[in-house]
Amino acid sequence: MTQPGERVGVAPARPERVTRLGRALAGSPWPAKLHRVADWFLSVGIRSADPAVQRRQRFVNAGAIVGTLASFQHVIEQFAMNAAALQPLIVHNIMFGAAHLATPLFHRVSEHAAALWLCAAIIVGTLRVIWLTGLDGGAHVYFAFTAAAFLFFGVAHWPLFALVVAAAFAAVIAALNFAPEVGPIALAAPHYVEHLSAMVVINVMIINVWLFTYALVKTHRAEQLLAAEVERSDQLLLAILPRPIANTLKRAPGQLVADRHDRVTIFFADLVGFTASARTASPEALVAWLDTLIKGFDELTIAHKVEKIKTIGDAYMAVSGLRVPPEVGAERLARFALAFREFAEAYGGLDGGPLRVRIGLHTGPVVAGVIGGTRFAYDLWGDAVNTASRMESHSLPGRIQVSASTADLLRPSFLVAPRGWLAVKGLGEVETFFLEGHAGADGGRGRGEAPAGL
Repeated sequence: MTQPGERVGVAPARPERVTRLGRALAGSPWPAKLHRVADWFLSVGIRSADPAVQRRQRFVNAGAIVGTLASFQHVIEQFAMNAAALQPLIVHNIMFGAAHLATPLFHRVSEHAAALWLCAAIIVGTLRVIWLTGLDGGAHVYFAFTAAAFLFFGVAHWPLFALVVAAAFAAVIAALNFAPEVGPIALAAPHYVEHLSAMVVINVMIINVWLFTYALVKTHRAEQLLAAEVERSDQLLLAILPRPIANTLKRAPGQLVADRHDRVTIFFADLVGFTASARTASPEALVAWLDTLIKGFDELTIAHKVEKIKTIGDAYMAVSGLRVPPEVGAERLARFALAFREFAEAYGGLDGGPLRVRIGLHTGPVVAGVIGGTRFAYDLWGDAVNTASRMESHSLPGRIQVSASTADLLRPSFLVAPRGWLAVKGLGEVETFFLEGHAGADGGRGRGEAPAGL
């Protein structure tokens, strides 16, 4: 199969074409192998690196191949039936079979040169057969190829297709009005003309089945690739946005997404000592270490049904309670915070030592929405976000500090110990607590779980 940037010729590129054939046959199911081998075979002469041009030119090659086979099949029949009487047709079919066979050479001339050459050869060749055999020979049925010519030019170049159709119609009209009913070949070999009319119908059926089957296979492959790309884009969208928000944007692209939530729980975490460790680490080691760590945190958000909002440097922000009751959101985020701390401690620091995190939780009202154009993001705004950030920054390494509003939602499912009142910049005196762990053997599920949502 031709790859972008590769040049495919008839003779010089043979070793490379054989190599691509080997790749086409390796490591894929038989339908895919057959599709790739067909593309390899039909790429003769194609030099363009544009996939759309390659696709149209493969259709041209497909038409040229089947036209060549039809011409030489007629030559064999004519030799077998009456070579002397049918000599003009034999010479004609050899000439136009060679013309069809030469079609791929014209790809190097221009994007549409081969298609125009093939269409002209079919129109002129069919007209000449009609004049040799007469209308009774049925050769005018070959003009049905004009439907397939659309595949040669595509939607973007429909004027060329219209030109070919107009030329074919003009040829048909000329043949019906001026061609003899019985041509010289029909007079010399009447039985062959009767045979020819049947063979023309069969050949037209074969040509149409060949071209349109290949077209349908290409369409099916394109639909599969499109479905895979849609799935990939959906997954990327879900990696950025909560599913309900992503679905809203898919239904109505460009729609303003903004919601107010009265009681959601917000999570902030920070890696203790990360900045100092990062100074001495290589870029590769730093990014690899962070990548694995953040992926582990992201898996925890899925397991605990909380929504990751973003990472800011070595800080991690998440939320729950946007679409579930406040107490459910707080409990989910508390379990997530405990698992987050446990994972970080087990993961270890960048320098090989222990890794500790500071975590803060707060429950309050926020506005949530999607902002941005080229790199849009789902974010939260409000005093509750600032307070949750302060809960983290005023926490202690290895501890989970929560505000009074969050502590009220967590009792009695979780153990919450008073820390006391802290002077917090911008907030004044704030009552704080430490989340110590689950209460009881039920894992802190005293209030129950909602089946879905965040």
